[in-house]
Amino acid sequence: MSGQLREEAKKRPDLAGMGATVALALLAGRHAHIAHLGDGRAYLFRRGRLQQLTADHTVTAALLHLGEIEEKDALGHPARHRLTRYVGMEGEALPDLRVVELRVGDRLLLCSDGLTGMVPDRRIAQVLRRQRTPEEACEALVAAANAAGGRDNVSAIVIDIDSTAPGTDR
Repeated sequence: MSGQLREEAKKRPDLAGMGATVALALLAGRHAHIAHLGDGRAYLFRRGRLQQLTADHTVTAALLHLGEIEEKDALGHPARHRLTRYVGMEGEALPDLRVVELRVGDRLLLCSDGLTGMVPDRRIAQVLRRQRTPEEACEALVAAANAAGGRDNVSAIVIDIDSTAPGTDR
């Protein structure tokens, strides 16, 4: 897929530098196999607590990891949207992979940076706690991002793990 994006960008100068981010989950029994590239994110919401499962592939995230900047500086940093890994980049785009054991009552959230760039994690957790269905949660999350300014495309997928899922704990 990365090669197809690069080839299309070569044909059209207006698409130079084009790329895409991805966060995905493959559910298999009691496990979620998470893969991601870029600054799309995957979260696990369990027992009222939100846990980020992915680390952003951005210059700012690298600077944070190295201790060059502090968390408070990251939001306004000029390189906060500059990706270090993404679909369509030159070279090999290798995703980060992670396997998470699921429990009944868990919620998975896959989302774009259009959500996380506008809505803080504490507000995301609040929405996931209050909304009963995945559809209602997605609508509320997108609405929250748009109400905060909606400066980017917003995508959200919420998956509830319930007792009907094969292999989940009862």
